[in-house]
Amino acid sequence: MTFSDLAIYLWPRSTIPGIGAERGPSRPPRSGIARYVSDHGSVRYVSYQDQKPVAALQVVTRNGRHAVIANVYTAPNERRRGLARKLLERARHDFETVEHSEHLSDDAQLWRAAVRDRRKR
Repeated sequence: MTFSDLAIYLWPRSTIPGIGAERGPSRPPRSGIARYVSDHGSVRYVSYQDQKPVAALQVVTRNGRHAVIANVYTAPNERRRGLARKLLERARHDFETVEHSEHLSDDAQLWRAAVRDRRKR
């Protein structure tokens, strides 16, 4: 999967193949984070600016308490502004634990390292 493929996580509610129907706001917020939940254990957080989706984080959970990051994507022109970090903070607020998957792309490994470095400060 390439970065352009991951842009699908910015798509509207219930339109992403493999996730299916999702519950969440029918209209995106003007600015802020929307949370979309599927019956299959996927929770997708999407950051909006001026009603435009700019970043997304998808986690999966089996029990509603512990989550694993499945995907993260930020639009290229919005990167390096802390948007994915804010989505991760929201997920950490919603779940007891949020872990990174064991199977990460090179870019995802760099993001995980950056997030860990910030938490140590």
